[in-house]
Amino acid sequence: MNDTPQRRLRLAWGGATDQGRVRANNQDAMYADWGLFVVADGMGGHQGGEVAANLAVRTMTKADRENVRELHDAVQEANKVVHETAIAQPELHGMGTTLTALAVIQEGGSRRFVALNVGDSRIYHYRNNQLTQLTEDHSYVAELMRRGELDEEAAAVHPYRNMLTRAIGVHPEVDIDEWLVDPVAGDRFLLCSDGLTNEVDDTAIAEQLSISEDPGATAKALVRLANEHGGRDNSTALVVDIQIDDIDNKNDPEVTQQEDSEPAQVILPSEDSSSEPITPAGAFESPPKTSSRSATSQRSWLNDRVGISVAAVIISIVLLIASAAMLATIGWYARDGYHVGVVADQVVIQKGRVGGLLWFDPTLEEWTTIQVIQLNAQDQRNLVAGKQFTDLAEARNFVVQLRTRLVGPTDESRGDG
Repeated sequence: MNDTPQRRLRLAWGGATDQGRVRANNQDAMYADWGLFVVADGMGGHQGGEVAANLAVRTMTKADRENVRELHDAVQEANKVVHETAIAQPELHGMGTTLTALAVIQEGGSRRFVALNVGDSRIYHYRNNQLTQLTEDHSYVAELMRRGELDEEAAAVHPYRNMLTRAIGVHPEVDIDEWLVDPVAGDRFLLCSDGLTNEVDDTAIAEQLSISEDPGATAKALVRLANEHGGRDNSTALVVDIQIDDIDNKNDPEVTQQEDSEPAQVILPSEDSSSEPITPAGAFESPPKTSSRSATSQRSWLNDRVGISVAAVIISIVLLIASAAMLATIGWYARDGYHVGVVADQVVIQKGRVGGLLWFDPTLEEWTTIQVIQLNAQDQRNLVAGKQFTDLAEARNFVVQLRTRLVGPTDESRGDG
């Protein structure tokens, strides 16, 4: 008889998401249920980003995920679904999403956590009052920082700070980063989008995770903090807490059915669970807004005015139409044209203005096979600043001209695209 005490792994979780104070919609999506936790941050226009994030998360929830290999296959399947949908629907061309996932797996007779990541959404691990960023951001600026070519202060204002070097759906296949973590009682994990980390630094995140509150309250506090610091992007936080109990083999009926080779049993909450991705309209509660914003969302302006005049209504409608027209004009201008720039030492064609405008960021249109090291000094300077063109044909012609001036070795084994 094996007298080794059995151990039971308990998980508690809670999440929050908000569109922020600038964005017109929420392109983040998340899922939490039965040992799988996922956060995605979509990109690719007003509709494309939201579609990409939800497609990726929904695909993850339907896949087998008993081991690391199956989880990798699930991420690749999510990439395939987003990529093929973008090809099949022209209005979604160029869409993509980040994807970060935390899952419980059985490995070597024990339970472990596996973290997977594509993009710049993050997973943090909080243990013994120490905060560790498990994942590495797949972004142009992060790559420069890892090489020691850029510090945090310069990265915060870099024109390509939002440019990803890896994302779900951009190419037919995607590289996936992976980490394995053994559970320890008291651990906390945080999955979040960059809308949170761009507004709240690691010190403030650690402070919130150190507060002895339930994970849902912590997640809402983090998203609220992102809004208070500007809320310039959608922000999502999903907190997972770890508890491990020793169980009396004789008195706990659940353990008597447990095999001796399995030292831990995962017990996950089943109440209020969902089989569908929890998106901004799902079961997770968004954090309270400031009083003025809450009043706007909870009651209509007309219902607050019994004796409102027809003139006031007309003025309001005119102002709304004018605001909508202004936003549409800004969006058109920000997305008009193309530019040739550099992403991760590779020459690329992007749609939109160099560096973006307000909340309208440029999107990746085409990769080329030209590397920065192959360019002469003048072309390198021009491309770091970005070269703007009125249409895609002009941008492609410029790339052709670049090829005639290459000074470094070329790689003809790859094609543009």
